[in-house]
Amino acid sequence: MKEIDVLLEQLDELLHDPIVDGDDALEVAIVAGLASRLGAPVFALEGSVAWRDGEGRDLLEEGFSAVSLETLVAEVDSLVDEEVEVVEEALSDFDDVVAAALWCGRKSWVEDAETQVATSIRQLPETFSALAALGSSIASLPAVGAQREVYDYWLAVSETAQWSDTNT
Repeated sequence: MKEIDVLLEQLDELLHDPIVDGDDALEVAIVAGLASRLGAPVFALEGSVAWRDGEGRDLLEEGFSAVSLETLVAEVDSLVDEEVEVVEEALSDFDDVVAAALWCGRKSWVEDAETQVATSIRQLPETFSALAALGSSIASLPAVGAQREVYDYWLAVSETAQWSDTNT
């Protein structure tokens, strides 16, 4: 099963369960944002868009207000000498919030944090080099190319390939 199919199935399940708080709302936004970035067809996201623009608006506000971009950026900044799983998890946590924010029209909210994360990755390329193939794959997505200024951190990850152990 393709990643997009898994995300759309997960989104359908989330929308059929009660969405009762900001955490639930943010989870819907993350899954919808990631599916959208992968190129989900408009019709597959109609229910989530209607929810986002209607009854989900206040819950999404609550969810985003609970997110500390500063903490997520600090986690990425502190990844020197960490295991690849820890690096991938921290970057994934940040990426989830970016995808959710973009899907909800909150691009300006994440721009400064994105710039800081991209800078950190470029300053610590060895730390992220194990994720270079993933970075290249994500950076090549049309939705990422269309918003390169916000997804620059994936380009930065893809650029770390030259520091990979397999290239030495």
